[in-house]
Amino acid sequence: MKPNRILIVDDDVGVRFGIRDYLESHGFELDEAATCDEAMQAIDRFQPDAVILDHRLPDGTALDMLAQLQQTETHVPVVILTAYGSIELAVDAIKLGATQFLTKPVDLATLLVILCRVLETERSRRKERAYSIRDARTALNPFVGTSAAIRLLAVEAERVASSESPMLILGETGTGKSVLARWIHEHSARAKEAFVDINCAGLTRDFLETELFGHQKGAFTGAVTTKPGLFEVAHTGTLFLDEIGDMDAEVQPKLLKVIEEKRFRRLGDVRERVVNVWLIAATHRDLTALAAQNKFRRDLYYRINTFRLTVPGNVKRTSHCSLAICSPGGVRSAGSGCLISMKAPSGRYWSIAGPAIFGSYAMCSSGRRCSAMASSCAAATCASTES
Repeated sequence: MKPNRILIVDDDVGVRFGIRDYLESHGFELDEAATCDEAMQAIDRFQPDAVILDHRLPDGTALDMLAQLQQTETHVPVVILTAYGSIELAVDAIKLGATQFLTKPVDLATLLVILCRVLETERSRRKERAYSIRDARTALNPFVGTSAAIRLLAVEAERVASSESPMLILGETGTGKSVLARWIHEHSARAKEAFVDINCAGLTRDFLETELFGHQKGAFTGAVTTKPGLFEVAHTGTLFLDEIGDMDAEVQPKLLKVIEEKRFRRLGDVRERVVNVWLIAATHRDLTALAAQNKFRRDLYYRINTFRLTVPGNVKRTSHCSLAICSPGGVRSAGSGCLISMKAPSGRYWSIAGPAIFGSYAMCSSGRRCSAMASSCAAATCASTES
């Protein structure tokens, strides 16, 4: 994970040096500014995770700068330092969006504790924001099955979870690509950050652009408010683009720019925003063939294909095993490699590899009844006759 970025805004060189030296020794990345104007430029360029802001500056006050941040809808935690503290000033600063208000001279150890607390609160806010735009999902196991292909997938997924490079997941529709993407995120260094996902299939160019990059108020007809894009919501976390093979061709170069430069613009905005996102993409399509047909950008394919995982189809998830056919008259072998699906006729009671399951038996693809589940290789016996 990249270190947290802190911007120090103070016209006193000695104050800036002291704070910078102390915070850098604790693993932070620092930038400096001496005026409100320099600070606004540094926020656009440096994209800090938090700002330490002196109240009185040569070209304005902290309250002036907080008002500018509100007008530009820049969301960044601000800790204000001042030698002229008062209750009225603190109340005004909090109303304008300041996170903390400290009086000089500031104790550096106290400042460090407050910064860590502020950054953790901001991280939680981003996660809650990400969760609010998607349905809650129950954590699932993407490695269901007993085959060698599934075991290999589990090993490879654990290996790439430590990576920060773009990743491509291939697999048929319904094989659990999104479940695997979430598992990788939750086992990565970004597990405490937001996981944001979007399915690109069937989305128009305009809708997909505003979802990914956001838009400014008035950017187009109907844009009555400013909307952050999913790249902003997923900042420091993971963005999962499902069915990227169906992405509109005019959106692809804009996505490539974000991957390569880690910056983008909202629709209707001239200001570039820096973003730190781990990108995971998935598709059921053959991107190599699409690239050869000029239906998918070849350079984008190479960028997202840094690591590639292939999810086995449902047929390949289970090892071949010898199943047994149960009937009220006894047990006989069904041979090996039967494809089964569960049925539940009433009044039948089967014992499957020890545990008893009421009202269930398995049906082979050939139409024969089997009393073994897909993940079991043990023969099953009939526990009772039909009731």
